[in-house]
Amino acid sequence: MSEPAAQVSDIYKLGDMFAINIDFQRQEYRVCWRGDWRDVPDLASFSPAPSNEVDELWTKSHAGESPAGDGDEEQFSVCKLAGNDRQRLFVVDEFETLRDLGARGAPVVRVHPEPLVDGEGVFGFRMGKLTAIGPDTVIDKGELVRCLEQIHNRGVVHNDFHSSNIMLNSGGQLIVIDFGRSGCVGSNIPMDKRPPWSRAEAYSFEADRISLEKFFSYSRPG
Repeated sequence: MSEPAAQVSDIYKLGDMFAINIDFQRQEYRVCWRGDWRDVPDLASFSPAPSNEVDELWTKSHAGESPAGDGDEEQFSVCKLAGNDRQRLFVVDEFETLRDLGARGAPVVRVHPEPLVDGEGVFGFRMGKLTAIGPDTVIDKGELVRCLEQIHNRGVVHNDFHSSNIMLNSGGQLIVIDFGRSGCVGSNIPMDKRPPWSRAEAYSFEADRISLEKFFSYSRPG
């Protein structure tokens, strides 16, 4: 039996409705209702159907192994693929951001210069294989601060900075991944790219810095 939906945000206004973000089967959705803001819908009966006034907010694309083959495929052996039309838009944005940051030497995962394309357009991209950071891995805070500064120096706000989005490359260097929610500093954050814990309307470096401090506030070795 699957776990029930869980509320992951405060109540907020969305046009003439009220809304909350919820987690259901590891995907985030927005649930909207009209009337009294205190009349939150019963999440026990939640199902992602249009009749429930549910708007899918964020569905993470998935990564998979690329088949072995030529040198490029060995160097870029992981594929990130979109699962639906909305994810295609996010994947295109992320690919362009990573390609640009990588070309300018920022500490991000390297991607193949050409995206994966089908008859409907871009549906994914290939990237280098990285190593996950374990809970006991010693991380130099200064190095992580410098990683973030290099990204910010290119005008990019990550907007989803946490432990799962930091990995190691083959040389043991810290690398930042998952730029699906990122954007240019000062620009408006689209509703479907806003983290459920944030009410910020514009991209700011400060949001990333606060997330970085939280990363080291949980007695992490380093």
